[in-house]
Amino acid sequence: MDNSELDKFNKLKKAYEDLSYFDQYGGSVILLVIITIILFIFISYCHIKINAQPIIDDWPNQRCKPNILPFAGFITHPTGISAIDYTAQNFNYCTQNILSSITGYAVEPITFTVGLLNNLLEEIKSAINNIRAMFDKVRTFFQTFAQEIMGRLMNVMVPLQQIIISFKDMIAKIQGAMTSGLFTLLGSYYTLKSLLGAIAQFIITILIALAALIFVFWIFPFTWGLAISNTVIFIAISIPLAIMLVFMSDVLKVHSGLSIPGLKKPSMKCFDENTIISLDNGEKKPICEIKVGDILCDNNEVTATFKVYADGSKMYNLNGVIVSDTHLVRYKDKWIRVCNHPDAVKLANYEKPFLYCLNTSMKHIYINDINFSDWDEVFNNNISEISKKSKIKISNLNDIHKKIDGGFSETTKIKMYDGTVKEIKNISINDKLANEEKVYGIVEINGTDIEEQFTYNLGSFYIEGGPNIAIFDKKIGYNTTLDFDFINKVKIEKKHQTLYHLLTNTGNFKIGNIRFKDYNSIIDTFLEK
Repeated sequence: MDNSELDKFNKLKKAYEDLSYFDQYGGSVILLVIITIILFIFISYCHIKINAQPIIDDWPNQRCKPNILPFAGFITHPTGISAIDYTAQNFNYCTQNILSSITGYAVEPITFTVGLLNNLLEEIKSAINNIRAMFDKVRTFFQTFAQEIMGRLMNVMVPLQQIIISFKDMIAKIQGAMTSGLFTLLGSYYTLKSLLGAIAQFIITILIALAALIFVFWIFPFTWGLAISNTVIFIAISIPLAIMLVFMSDVLKVHSGLSIPGLKKPSMKCFDENTIISLDNGEKKPICEIKVGDILCDNNEVTATFKVYADGSKMYNLNGVIVSDTHLVRYKDKWIRVCNHPDAVKLANYEKPFLYCLNTSMKHIYINDINFSDWDEVFNNNISEISKKSKIKISNLNDIHKKIDGGFSETTKIKMYDGTVKEIKNISINDKLANEEKVYGIVEINGTDIEEQFTYNLGSFYIEGGPNIAIFDKKIGYNTTLDFDFINKVKIEKKHQTLYHLLTNTGNFKIGNIRFKDYNSIIDTFLEK
């Protein structure tokens, strides 16, 4: 055998060696199984055919046996149904019966588990229902309890409310009666004042006539006897009458009618509302429209504005400027009153209700090339006096505003004569304050360039304002908040942009229970005016 044939033999041998048992004998095994099944079926069929009648007789018990099921239709079948169809029907019947008998046991664990879960859920449901019932009982209890309490409270509150309403009505009636009585007494008081004033005026008139008559008697020697007797009578009457008049004036505030009560105010130093002022930027404004902080010509800043009552003021026309008689004007290097200026012409009639003036950083105002003083009438020669008396270092006129100007914050509350309360920024000219002071001027001060502002603790209340507020009250003393021993003050970090002050006919007014001097005291306190 040559090599090629040997290789083929080895490969063939190797191929057979790698074959498994079923690769070699699988077909024979399958054939054996098929033959065995066929033989089993044949033997079973023969056995069944031989024993067919006993099986048919016991068909209900035999029909579902494994060796009977495949041949059920061949053993017996009803008329009209083929053997194969009956075999299928019998198979279905047996399958259902077998499954129905064993399914119960198969699913019994699942059935038990489901039943257990169902019982658990039923118990939870019952517990929840019991909890709900408990909450319902609690809610019903609290509802009943609350209704009971509210019912009892209403039984108490309704009569109490009726009592309060009745008490309130009684208080209102008492208030009405007291108000009526008060106004009746006030009317009686005013009537009595008027009557006493008329009597006092009548007596004074008689005394004046008697004095004139006595004077005539003393002229002629032959009537000196009458003069002596009438002089004695005059003295006997006038002394007690003078005491009575002083008492009536100081205690009862009764005026005889020979003096005219009302708005007493110093001579105005102001301009007509339409006086044109030149600003540093070239703009021109009427003085009534000038605001604090405006810059006038020559870089002269407006530090305060004044609006005052014009009644009784004597007005002059000085080269086209309408100005009051006492205002200071520069003439030939001297400060004189407008009424003394040779070019000033007195106006026969002036009917405008208000006049206006300014305070400035340079303490003067140029109008139509005329140099007027500002409201304060302060000049360079006053600086040392102000600095000495105020104990504040004043280097120039502008320091007067920066260091010793004063005023109140806009929300400062002041009581009016009718009992109402106004913030100082809302007070108007001719308003009557609580103690019968009449306001004749409103002052607005530039607060931004005042060096310091303070909160002042006055015991029962606080005020805020500039460094120099003059106090005119016996409880605190007659001093100014500039005093170093005035310790109840705290510096304000955020200053008020605008401060306010008043001018009154009495020169003072009250805030709370403390009396303060009006704006004129800001400078007058330190000058001999």
